Amino acid sequence: MAPTHSNTMPMQQLDHICSPVPTATQLRIANAFWAATTPTGSPSGVRPYTPTALEPYFKYYTEQCKTVYHSLGTNLPFSKHDDIIQLAQEIGKQGLTRQQVLQSVEGRYPVAVPNTQFDKAELITGAVNLAARLLLMVDVGVPAMTNRMWTGRAFRSWDAGSIRDFTASIFPVQRPNGGRQSGIELDMDFNARNLDAIGGFKVELTNNLLDHLEMVDIEGETTVMIFHHASFLMNQEHRLFPHGFVQETIQTLALLFPQNKWYKDSKSWYYRRLKPTLIDDDDGILACGPLTMTNIDAYQFWHDRLVRLKMVYDQAKPRTLRQWWNDRREGTQWYALWVAVGFTIFFGLIQSIEGALQVYKAYSPAQG
Repeated sequence: MAPTHSNTMPMQQLDHICSPVPTATQLRIANAFWAATTPTGSPSGVRPYTPTALEPYFKYYTEQCKTVYHSLGTNLPFSKHDDIIQLAQEIGKQGLTRQQVLQSVEGRYPVAVPNTQFDKAELITGAVNLAARLLLMVDVGVPAMTNRMWTGRAFRSWDAGSIRDFTASIFPVQRPNGGRQSGIELDMDFNARNLDAIGGFKVELTNNLLDHLEMVDIEGETTVMIFHHASFLMNQEHRLFPHGFVQETIQTLALLFPQNKWYKDSKSWYYRRLKPTLIDDDDGILACGPLTMTNIDAYQFWHDRLVRLKMVYDQAKPRTLRQWWNDRREGTQWYALWVAVGFTIFFGLIQSIEGALQVYKAYSPAQG
């Protein structure tokens, strides 16, 4: 029996950032990025990674590595997964500032780069931006665009300070505790399935956390972007993002993909409408736990986008028969409407039958 390709591939080639990431390497990367697993188990409150949970993220990881590597050429300051791990640890665990990280990379790769359209500073910047993008699932620096993934917010530049300073600047508190209360309650009917089936929104999944809950116009359709990497969020140790941000983001997914009376319909809709659109979708989005934040004022980081989305949804009027059928936001009105429709159809049918009988009698020969 011939050996498999993975068995014959040299070790250095297995570690190349353009090669498939072996499971053991995935676990090392996850541990280095987020301390999600340790040799003795997982830290308290952090769910241990499994190959299945890792799969959606590492499809994103591989795509980002290939795009940056081929766009900057083979002169990128590093070419191995271990290089990314080292750089990510400096950014995340060590908390170095942007300038310190750039200097560290430059010190490890002091040789000038010959025969390339990019100078050394551009290549080092590209490498650092890639590591930050992989750590945060945010388009940092020039975005790595693909034909199948649209990113409404384009990108954000990390110019100074630590990565924690950067995330605090791009995910600011929108409604401080003690601020003015809007009093908006998030009822069970407000979910992703109903945004489509009732509100007429187009729902798109995104790999860019900056796009989450953004409403945009794509080819004349109001589209809601939803960040779907639940496993990525659930395994954060919260040192990369502002305090409370990760849990609040998970709660927005629990809101949009509820585990209540809508779970069955929501799950069916997800597999029918959303899953076929992505090869790296994260099914964990359907298991984000019970919704505990039911008042919109409890949300600090996603407050403004939720308010806007809820207002547009509440004001949306059904335009198709499907939307009319699904729209039960006003239960009494819904029953009254369809009772009226039923009576209209019933009496219309009777009138049609009576008319047909009259025509038949008028044209049928007289009975002898």
